[in-house]
Amino acid sequence: MVKFLARRLLSIFISLVGATIFIFILTRLGPDPLTLYIGDAQVELSEEQIQLIKEQLGLDKNLPMQYLTWVWNLIQFDMGQSIGTLRPVSEIIRIHIAVTLILAAGAWLFAITVGISIGILAAVKRATFWDYVGRTFALMGQATPQFWSGVLAIFFFAVLLREWTGFDFFPTGGIGEYDGFPLHWGNAKYYILPCIVLGWPASASIMRLTRSSMLEILDSEFIKLARAKGVNPVTVIWKHGLRNAVIPPLTSALVLLADYLNGALVVEIIFSLPGIGTVALNQAVYDNDWPLLAGTVFVFLGIYVTFAFLADILYALIDPRIRYE
Repeated sequence: MVKFLARRLLSIFISLVGATIFIFILTRLGPDPLTLYIGDAQVELSEEQIQLIKEQLGLDKNLPMQYLTWVWNLIQFDMGQSIGTLRPVSEIIRIHIAVTLILAAGAWLFAITVGISIGILAAVKRATFWDYVGRTFALMGQATPQFWSGVLAIFFFAVLLREWTGFDFFPTGGIGEYDGFPLHWGNAKYYILPCIVLGWPASASIMRLTRSSMLEILDSEFIKLARAKGVNPVTVIWKHGLRNAVIPPLTSALVLLADYLNGALVVEIIFSLPGIGTVALNQAVYDNDWPLLAGTVFVFLGIYVTFAFLADILYALIDPRIRYE
C-alpha cells in the first residue's frame, strides 16, 4: 500500500507540473498579456511606466523565469491579479467557489442517494413494477438535457406552483442573502431545484450502474450459497451484495463530484448562480482575463487529481481483493 501511495503521489506531481507548463504556454499563445492588462491606456503611458508595469507583472523576464515565478507564486497561493476587476484571483475563486460547493454537495448527495437506492430496489425486485419504475427514471434522467429540465422545473415549481397556491415555495433563481458563505437556513430553498436538476442525470447513471452490478453479484455462487445457508436476506443484500457491487458506482460518484466542483455551467446560468463555472466563462474566457483563467484551470486540475487519488484509496478499503503491491 505504501508503494502504491508513493507511485500515485509521484504521478500526481508529474501531472501537476505538466499541467502548469501547458497552462502557462496557453496563456502566452494569445494576445500580449501587457496589452490585455493596460488596454487603451497604453498610448498614454510612458516607456518608464510600461517598464514598471512589466516588472510588477513579471513580464520583464524571459519565459522560463516567468514560468518559475508563476509556479512559485502558486505554491504560496498567489494566483496574481485579475485584469478585469483588479482583484486577487484567489479571492475571486474563494468567493465564487462557495456557491459551487453548495450546489455540488447538494446535487451529489441527491444523485448518489437516489441513484443507489433505486438501483438496489430495481435489482432486488427485478422484472417487477419497481424495476420498471427505476428503469423509466433512469431513461428519463439520461435523455433529458439540463437546460430543458431546468426551465421546466422553474416553470412548474417556481411559477405555476406560486400561482396555484399563493406561496413562494421555490425561487426562480439567485442565491438569496449573500454574506460571506452564501448559505443560510432562510435561503436554502434557492438550491433545491438547481441541485435536483443537476443531480438527476447523474442519479440515472448511478442507478443503472448499481442495478447491473447488483444483478451480477446477486447471481453469483457465493450469494446463492449464503441464501442456501439461511443468511438473513437483508444481510445478503447490504453486506454481501452491495459491498461487492459498489466499486463501479463509487468510481462514477467520485468523478461526478469532481465535475460538480469544477462548476455546473448550464445549471448556474439557468438559475442565475454566481458559481465558479460562470466566473470561468464570463470573466475569464470572454474577457481574456488570463490570470483568472489560469487560476481557475489550475483549481479544476487540483480537484480532479485529488478525487482520483481518493478513489484509488477507497478501492482498497472497500474491496480487500484489490492489491496494489
